[in-house]
Amino acid sequence: MSEKTECLHKVRACKESLVEWLEKNPAVLLRWLHDAGALSQPRYFSLLESRPERNQVISLLEIMLKNEDSCRTFLHVLQQVQDHYCLELRNWLRNTFPVYYKQPTDAIDLEKPQKKSPWKKILNGMKRGKKYNLEKGGQASGAPGDRLQSEGQTSRAPDEHPPLDDILQNHKQSQLKHTVKIQGKLETSHSWCEMLEIRYTELFITDEDPAGLQKDQHEYLVLANRRARIYEHNKHQKINITDILTPLEPGSQGLKTVLMTGIAGIGKTYAVQRIMHEWAIGKAFNHVSCAINFAFREINLLGEPISLLELIKQKHAHLKTVAETLCSNPEGLLVLLDGLDEFKHSISQGTKVQSFKDPAPIKDLVSSLLNGSLLKGAFIVVTSRPRPSLPLDCFDRKVVILGFGDKQVKEFCFRFFRQDTLSEEVFHYIMKNDTLSGLSFIPLYCFIICTALGPFFQGKMEESCLDMPPETMTEVYRSYLCTILHLRDDSSKDDEEPIILCSQAILSKMKDSLYQLGKLAYISLLERKIIFTSDDLRRFGFDPSQLPDSFFHRVFVNIDEQSSTEMFVFFHMTIQEFFAALYCVVSISSSAEELLQCLDLWCFGISPKEPSQSELLATTIKLMTAKQWESLQMFSRFVMGLLSFRIEGKLCGLVDPFSQDILVPLTNWFQGKISYEVNKRLLNLLHCLRELRQEAVVKVVAPEIDEVDLFKVILNPADCATLSYILKHSTCRLKTLNLGYTNIGIEGLRQMQPLLYRCQTLYLRYNSLCKEAAEMEADVLKSPTCQVKSLL
Repeated sequence: MSEKTECLHKVRACKESLVEWLEKNPAVLLRWLHDAGALSQPRYFSLLESRPERNQVISLLEIMLKNEDSCRTFLHVLQQVQDHYCLELRNWLRNTFPVYYKQPTDAIDLEKPQKKSPWKKILNGMKRGKKYNLEKGGQASGAPGDRLQSEGQTSRAPDEHPPLDDILQNHKQSQLKHTVKIQGKLETSHSWCEMLEIRYTELFITDEDPAGLQKDQHEYLVLANRRARIYEHNKHQKINITDILTPLEPGSQGLKTVLMTGIAGIGKTYAVQRIMHEWAIGKAFNHVSCAINFAFREINLLGEPISLLELIKQKHAHLKTVAETLCSNPEGLLVLLDGLDEFKHSISQGTKVQSFKDPAPIKDLVSSLLNGSLLKGAFIVVTSRPRPSLPLDCFDRKVVILGFGDKQVKEFCFRFFRQDTLSEEVFHYIMKNDTLSGLSFIPLYCFIICTALGPFFQGKMEESCLDMPPETMTEVYRSYLCTILHLRDDSSKDDEEPIILCSQAILSKMKDSLYQLGKLAYISLLERKIIFTSDDLRRFGFDPSQLPDSFFHRVFVNIDEQSSTEMFVFFHMTIQEFFAALYCVVSISSSAEELLQCLDLWCFGISPKEPSQSELLATTIKLMTAKQWESLQMFSRFVMGLLSFRIEGKLCGLVDPFSQDILVPLTNWFQGKISYEVNKRLLNLLHCLRELRQEAVVKVVAPEIDEVDLFKVILNPADCATLSYILKHSTCRLKTLNLGYTNIGIEGLRQMQPLLYRCQTLYLRYNSLCKEAAEMEADVLKSPTCQVKSLL
């Protein structure tokens, strides 16, 4: 029997050893087998999810050792990734199948083995005897257990340095352990959505100012309104995350610096993790010999001057002995800097630093990395939320993260629920609701929506709570809060127990904690603070060590579990805005005067001449800066939605209900504002009315609207749905409906069609509308009920 036909027998004989050799790093082998077609996607995801990792290997071997063909596939892939594993495994492969690997095979069509490190001069220098000293015990100082050689490898003398490739391989294995799951593990469900291999989003190359055209709006609203235009005008510049350093045209000059922008929650930190993961797993960035990453949240903590060399050693201790060599040959280095928008220093006037050994203020190190005076020739990738102050001239390429398309939302739903029928129902519900579909392009919004909708579609919601799943943004976030309040540890949770949607008993029990959480959220929102230390949490009554045992670990995320300094952020910025709004609605007294003064401040930045004596109002006036109200649109909409809940008694347990009498001054406030506001202010008021969902108020306010001027306000489908919802309550003639330069699109025009008949002057110009739109306008003009006198 030839050696090629007895693979299965030999591999089965070594099964126990294979488990020992592979269990420390199964992710590499699993990924390569999946890409080779040996593992289906569901099976691949299921194996990734298994814990401990030993179980992944045992299950994998059961799958791959069923027959000779699958065994040969397993061996081929194992041969390609053998450098990721211990010397014993490599020796076994070489000694057991020497002929097998000398002969070509037609059994499968696999990728060629990846090339080795391009740093020939470094490796040649090592062959000539260049020394790299180790700490005692053959281990670099730093995190315990970061071994510089695999177990089973022949030991070296204390003064003998392991090969550079071994150290870099150890670095890759270290990164893989930190990137198997998305940073800040949520553990709110047994879903596949937290696996790094599963989450993805789209990138587009663009030369547009990433801060957008409407710098005074909430960043979510800016991107929601820009996405359609970018998809249309940049559709040929869509790019995979693994190609961000690849020129578009073959033979073009190589790219060295890339800026990746995206709003909160859309996947910037995930993109950094994914780049590190793809490099470490050997599937991309093979021209990079070493990738290192830093978060600005971490380096903000540095007070004293430090050299780049020491910074690398502190972050990646297992590279300590070779860091100087890596910095001396930067052409193969990839440096990832995550969260430039969070950097507390301005880098526009940084002093140039040229030597990686020279201590310097951290702002000078960052500035020098970006302008190329430090680590010249290295690849630099920077992520940031859109900001006008970004140094755009420093970058060879700018890409924007646009989030999920409809197909990706559908796939996310399946991965979240893992049931075809259930995921289809949830997906269709999201798609038919313009508010929810307008939110779902952001991965973390999608997670919140699925968490909120799940109990309704799984039949776990008590019938007396709500007849219908949530429709407005506030309803979604309230359902999310109720769901995570209900969730308990797996050991005590009864899956059949219905979820009582924020019953009075639950809210009463959590009253103090929710109040303090909301106060923290509100004060930090006004202070523009998004990162909290342990001391910050303790100041508001939270013990960071107890967060994992409470529902708060589903609200806060520890952004770096490896750091000695604990730092926390809200799971998403809108979670912070929701809890801030909850605090405000709970804190407002029954006085209509206080409510209206607060609304003037939040929606228009108008300070009261004679403020009421309330702690909430005093805090707001003290902390709120000029023009800050312009970025509080989402917060103000949450306030309106929660006001409605308080009026309806759905916050009992936290606060006594408002009397229905509060609707009269609230109606008068809307009437007074909405009659003369235009553009973004008007649009935000309309959204506030929709979140309020008080028909009595809308029926009085809507007839007051006889002119709608949204010229140059980019509209998304949710905006059009809001306009339609409000104006359908009025049968009055509209003097003017100005939708010029709104990028309304055919979908938006369809939603607005019933309103077009009632307009005397209708502006639709500069919207690049299609033939179908022209036919729709013609139908409007032909209608006997049409009141249009001027169409522009």
